[in-house]
Formats: sequence, C-alpha cells, structure tokens
Amino acid sequence: MILEFLRELTETSYRIFTVQDSKKIAKLLGLKESNIPYILRSLVSKGLIRSLYRGTYAIEDTILSGSPIHKFEIAMNISRKGAICCWSAFVFHGLSDQILSTTFVFQFMRGSARRSDYKYQIDHSKYQLIQIDSKHNWGIKTIRLGEITVNMTDLERTLIDGLIYQQYCGGFREVMDAFLNAKDKLDPEKLIQYALKTPIATQKRLGWILSSLGISQSKEIKDQITTTRYDKLNPLGIRRGKYNKEWMILENF
Repeated sequence: MILEFLRELTETSYRIFTVQDSKKIAKLLGLKESNIPYILRSLVSKGLIRSLYRGTYAIEDTILSGSPIHKFEIAMNISRKGAICCWSAFVFHGLSDQILSTTFVFQFMRGSARRSDYKYQIDHSKYQLIQIDSKHNWGIKTIRLGEITVNMTDLERTLIDGLIYQQYCGGFREVMDAFLNAKDKLDPEKLIQYALKTPIATQKRLGWILSSLGISQSKEIKDQITTTRYDKLNPLGIRRGKYNKEWMILENF
C-alpha cells in the first residue's frame, strides 16, 4: 500500500505535494483517508519523502527521476505561484555575484488581504515571502529549470524592484552595481514604462540613475516631476547629502 501510494505520486508527476494532494491519490487508489497519516509517516521514516513545512512534503531527491528539488521550486510552493524576485532575481539575471542564503519571492495578494512578510527555514535554506498587491503582478516571465517552471521578475522589473525594495536587494550599493552590470543588456524603454507604474519617488530615482550611467533618459519621467519635494535617493539612508534639482533627488549615498 505504501509503495503503491508513492508510485502513484511519482507517476502523476508530483514532486512537492500537500496532505490535500495525498487525499486525491488515496481516492485514486481506493484507500481510506484515515490511512493517509500512517502512509506519510511510513514514507518519511523510510527516507522516501521528507516534510518541508506543515502539511507539505517533497519526494526525496534520490528517487526522483529528474533533477533534485530546487529552492525556487519550494519558493513557488510557499508563495502559491508568486514570483522569484529582488536579490534572488539579481543573481539569476547576472546582476550580482553574491551567494545568498535566502531566496526572495513575491506573493501577490489583494490589497486588503496583504499582511506582514514571512520567513521560512526549510531544508537548511531560508525563504523570504514578500506580500505585495496583486495589481503589481507585471514584468513577470516563466522560466524553465530542468523539469520545472518557475515565475521570475524579468530584468527590467528586477531593477525597478531594487529601487523600491532595497532591504530585500542587499542595499543601495548593491542596487547601483546591478544597474551598472545591466547597462548593456537592459531595454531602456521597457524600464521606463515599468517605472511609470510606480510612485513618483521611484521614477525620480530611476531618472537619476539613468542619467548617472549615461543611459538614454526619458522625457516621460521628467514630465512627471511636478513636486517641489526632494526624495531620498537611498530611501533607507539618512536625510543628508547634495540636492539634485534636475531630478529633485537628495543624493544621500
């Protein structure tokens, strides 16, 4: 019964599964739901599956027919098909050479349903779940990693996120390095169109950076700057530095 259950899991392409998925398998096999806890405990004790977090399991890498369980695959499961983002996306797109102990992932929520961010420790790895409004579900692409597909912020969205979520991207210097590394491969027009979806402070930071790097500037961004308020270039930094009148930015770096 136990091995038959595992065989059905693998043949139906489950790699990560929940107790609810187990009920579907049990129904296919004509097993009682009351047997599921015993089956799962037995599979864990035999080293055939492992518990990831409450109510969620993964088939052990040693018996998977394809590639091992990837951290991004776990992140997709945690976020209910969100998107790999921020510092993790920096590394994926070749914008950072840091070796990360944490995988960052967006979870798109209705505005009223958003709560605080969550941290998970799974399989000796850390995961940071960042909940954002579902209206910001743009600039996402699907990539293939072996047998699996995951959602990832594209290059331009990743750079924009660096201006908004610096705390999840390694800080201001890391974000600046990312723009420098992306200089010859980014699409300036797409970057600007993405920026126009964000608050004016983010647009001003982008305008300043594009100007500093000698990348094509956008009249569209400048036309948005109607405020007399100086926003901080580094939103997490102290309010001290040179005032840049062109972009209405306080150069606090």
